[in-house]
Amino acid sequence: MVLPTTRSYVSDTDADDYFVHTFQHAAWFALAVGEKTIALQEATRWLETLCWYGEKCDPAQPLQWPRRLDASGCCGAANCTELPTEIVAATCELALVLHQNQGSLITAPAAGQAGIFTKRQKLGDLEVEFDQFAAGTAGASAGGSGQPLVIKTYPWLTDMLRCFTSTGRKAIIARVRS
Repeated sequence: MVLPTTRSYVSDTDADDYFVHTFQHAAWFALAVGEKTIALQEATRWLETLCWYGEKCDPAQPLQWPRRLDASGCCGAANCTELPTEIVAATCELALVLHQNQGSLITAPAAGQAGIFTKRQKLGDLEVEFDQFAAGTAGASAGGSGQPLVIKTYPWLTDMLRCFTSTGRKAIIARVRS
């Protein structure tokens, strides 16, 4: 697998290799090359908002990955020569879902502006609830959860990234305690 470029953790070719043996095969291969590239770049951009464990391999590299991270528990180590399969999978899966739901991640409004965000989504009976940022409030913690918007919108990422982000571990611990 090729290491990240300046805009994406995963190349189009590596994403094709990932999706070839998944249930999402047809959906991914129906995308044009340009759509795949943009989807992977958008997924990377949102994954860049997370707080990652370890350290960048080169402090001057433009993206958070590749990183150095020691193995712990059931989590393997991360090194500077290849991306962990979980990062590849999360990037690919997020890229496809973002392409299919292009309005799903609504960025927070600038300070002093009002805006709307997705407060809650429900799969059974397809329920979506919206809420509004009041003018003058910061939208970074949409709904007060303190979670990054990409994790709040796609909580399945916490399981995929549990070994590499504090957000993933905190969400799993919170679920175990409740």
